[in-house]
Amino acid sequence: MKTDALNTVLEEKFLSKASKDKLTALHENISSKEFSDLLDAEGNQYVEFVQEGGGVWGSALVGYLYGLEIFGIRFLKVAGTSAGAINTMLIAACRTKEEAKSDVIKDILFNWDFSDFMDGKPYVKTFIHAMLNNRNFLKVNAIIAAVIMIILIIIPFVMPSETSLRTKLLFLIPLIPVFIAFLCAKKFYNDFKKQNSGLNPGNAFLNQMTDVMKGFGIKTVAELNERFIQQEQKLNLNYRYGNGMEYYAIALNSIEEIKVNNLEHIDQTRYRIFYESALNNDYYKNNPFYQLKSEYIVITTDINAKIKVELPTMANLYWSEEELKKISPAEFVRASMSVPFFFEPFQKMIDKTDDSVKYAWKFWMNTKPEEINPVGVFIDGGSISNFPIDLFHSSDIFFPRMPLFGVQLTSDSDILSEKGKTSEELLKTPLSFAGNIIGTLKGFNDKTFLTKHTFYHLFSIQTVNCGMSNWLNFFMKKDEKEELFNRGFQAALDFLNNFDWERYKCERMMLSMKEKKILKEEDTKTVG
Repeated sequence: MKTDALNTVLEEKFLSKASKDKLTALHENISSKEFSDLLDAEGNQYVEFVQEGGGVWGSALVGYLYGLEIFGIRFLKVAGTSAGAINTMLIAACRTKEEAKSDVIKDILFNWDFSDFMDGKPYVKTFIHAMLNNRNFLKVNAIIAAVIMIILIIIPFVMPSETSLRTKLLFLIPLIPVFIAFLCAKKFYNDFKKQNSGLNPGNAFLNQMTDVMKGFGIKTVAELNERFIQQEQKLNLNYRYGNGMEYYAIALNSIEEIKVNNLEHIDQTRYRIFYESALNNDYYKNNPFYQLKSEYIVITTDINAKIKVELPTMANLYWSEEELKKISPAEFVRASMSVPFFFEPFQKMIDKTDDSVKYAWKFWMNTKPEEINPVGVFIDGGSISNFPIDLFHSSDIFFPRMPLFGVQLTSDSDILSEKGKTSEELLKTPLSFAGNIIGTLKGFNDKTFLTKHTFYHLFSIQTVNCGMSNWLNFFMKKDEKEELFNRGFQAALDFLNNFDWERYKCERMMLSMKEKKILKEEDTKTVG
């Protein structure tokens, strides 16, 4: 980063003093680093980027994005769930891939009143607002209700009654609040049932997101795909060391160097087969951009088909090719952020007669046309995959051309709950037991992948601590959004300051060789 650019950033009012101090201390070291071998004409360096879901913590994701972009990081592939899906869609739709996008995205999120997205019954917004502004709301009200009931029960015993009728009436008094509570519960249940088991229809968010996409000149999925998804030479990128044989030669030399440094752990037969196939790989020899493409992916969950859905990759399971020329990609995001019970599930009727739909169901699900589901019912993608970093992992990598960056979100309470517990704490009550089961199952796909691929924890992922804020605080004010933005920004600076591209390439290639059984796992320190 040049001095003029640094001074411009330091003048930004939304950056805290702590953020500016950290940037001043680290900018020289970060500016001198290499982060990728793929560059554009402006010298921007390209990476793959995955963002975790986290409700209204999306402001932290934008701060992280801003921290990357001011140092010339740009994005060839982007993916995310829920809040990460919102940011992913905005990155894909906003400007060209060469331009910075975080300032535009920041303005959008900062100007949104998240409470407007709570478009259900008025009492829902009132109730949730009261809960978020008073951590003991439920406990206090339960105590108040218990005290009132005790008083009402005592009244018949302490008040004098001249007649048996009056005595009976006094004993009926405690039933009045019970009857009122029953009527309230019945109304809530009926409203909930009418609203497809969601407190909020989610139409306000869908309309807002659609308008934003239109503001970027994107009205349909087909338009976004045409703008963002490009391949190989059409990406107009350059390889750092030249667009000829340089990439191929460096890859072969690096592979041989890994062998020399790990000779006692190498399966010689498998290595020879692997190296000979690399030596004779005419695709990369003639084209360093072979199989390189830009793409965006948002994750949702179809509870009818019971699968994780990647959009737009798997869009034809639900939308025909003609429909994708008409519907806004905002529908993908709406499907991804359908927090169960908080928002209504997003539904899509499926045209089982369309050829593109029939082909997709045969390709993805091996389903006959007559057995295709009538409708897709989508809930928050985070129920299965809240951090879909596995999307961009390939065990068949030739040699890394760009890194995979990932950002996860947590809070003080999450950090505390993740500390090892005793069996007494886990099984303290049936509710705590159930909560720990749900916590284990949530995002199980991601946890399984990261457990087997520790490489990404070590070299790709940075976690942003969102402090004491609540991920469902739709009443978040601008100063709270700015605090989250700065937390994300500072986390990005820490990550860039510690990142080592040369080591990343070496370790990533070693991971690939372990997956091919060339490098013996039992001889090495880690599995991933």
